[in-house]
Amino acid sequence: FSYNTMDIQPYLDPFPLPAKRGILSDINKETTEKALAEAMKNPATVAGELVKRLLDPGAEGNDIQARHLLHTMAVRIADYGRKAKGNQRAEFSIALTKSLSGNLPDRVKAFVIRQVQLCGGEEVVPAIGAFLTVGGIADDASQALLAINKGSADQFRNALPKVKKDTMLYRNVLHGLAELTDKASRTHFLEALGHKDGEVQLLGLWGLTQLADATTLDAFLKAESQQTGFARVKAASFCLQFAEKLPKEKAAVIYHHLKKTRTAPQEKYLQELVAAAL
Repeated sequence: FSYNTMDIQPYLDPFPLPAKRGILSDINKETTEKALAEAMKNPATVAGELVKRLLDPGAEGNDIQARHLLHTMAVRIADYGRKAKGNQRAEFSIALTKSLSGNLPDRVKAFVIRQVQLCGGEEVVPAIGAFLTVGGIADDASQALLAINKGSADQFRNALPKVKKDTMLYRNVLHGLAELTDKASRTHFLEALGHKDGEVQLLGLWGLTQLADATTLDAFLKAESQQTGFARVKAASFCLQFAEKLPKEKAAVIYHHLKKTRTAPQEKYLQELVAAAL
């Protein structure tokens, strides 16, 4: 598909601008639907042009109409592509991700990635994965990859060694791998248990809970018993989830561990749960 420049102003005009009080004025459904139908005839080219009109929040000017149309196209493109019997959805998504390699402000890139989250598929996964190492955008990239799911685990795994020195980015990647129940990340979750950051340790525990691999039980229980405060409550809940996924005799190891370690008055509810399970 080509990225010839085209005048997209006629597609934007029917979309409302904020009224003086900052709220969107009335929408004329008929004219906006008509403009949308026209834009959808050449979605990839229109996407490229719309991105050029996006502004960093707080910058001079107004990009409300461009954001409105781009978002509406992202929501509708899959349905439209099915009816048109073409690959418009993928072409539109690729056009959006191609714009990410340009010189856009970070917050504009984050907005574009949030639109790709709505319509993207496997074809855009590597382009989105590149942003897992970029502070300020990594969260949006992670959400988009988790929504697309297919092929995403590789992106999180590839990013992991690059983000280890940045705790926020490291947490984000571990969260993605745990969310995807990525079996290949077993050693990454085990490694996280020894990290100095408490949140990283909890993500390691959650990842192992997701995998429910009985061979990790010793390391899991050792790390679990070192948690304090709110993390201790969270860890106990992971213990119960882990136990539910295991055969009876393996689960009993977790229940006996909880029985031995959760003896404070406020942990009485755990003793009751354990007694019932055993």
